Amino acid sequence: MPSAKALAKVLDLLAREGLSGVLIGGTSLQLAAGMQRFEGDLDLFVTSTSVLANLSIVEEFVRRHGCLLGSTWVGTPSITCYVDGEEIVVDFYENMHDFYIPSEILEDSSEYEIQGVKVRAIRPEDYLVLKAVSSALEDPDLVESLREFLRSKRLKLNRRLIESRLQLFEDPQVIIRRLSELIG
Repeated sequence: MPSAKALAKVLDLLAREGLSGVLIGGTSLQLAAGMQRFEGDLDLFVTSTSVLANLSIVEEFVRRHGCLLGSTWVGTPSITCYVDGEEIVVDFYENMHDFYIPSEILEDSSEYEIQGVKVRAIRPEDYLVLKAVSSALEDPDLVESLREFLRSKRLKLNRRLIESRLQLFEDPQVIIRRLSELIG
């Protein structure tokens, strides 16, 4: 469970070496909830370059900082780094094949300051919409886990934002059905 300090340090190092972007995974919810320790890996949608076309940037980062190089389920690079004794896994993403995040979502991301480092992350509403688009919300355990997280952290959702985001994808009615069990 990485600390805010370790998260900030690795994201700052990545940005300094040309790998900046927007957090798109569960960490975005945790940031919105003001958490200081983070569960899971960091899903970073890289906006500064193509990590596939410029894999050498990732490889050089791994070499320079003693990280391990792997890959994600979609074939993009993944790194495992040890920062101040804490393990942090960063999965890099970009739009490719069936993996797509509209630019509107990325551009409308929230900015947080963690340990003096500016970090961008998608809004909680966008995280939920992306989960619905990916069919992940068909998993009842995930739905219950997200429902409990939202309730316990008292995160307020902007339903108008969710409705507008649905229009960015095909089959908004299917997405609405998947979201309805989570947000009512």
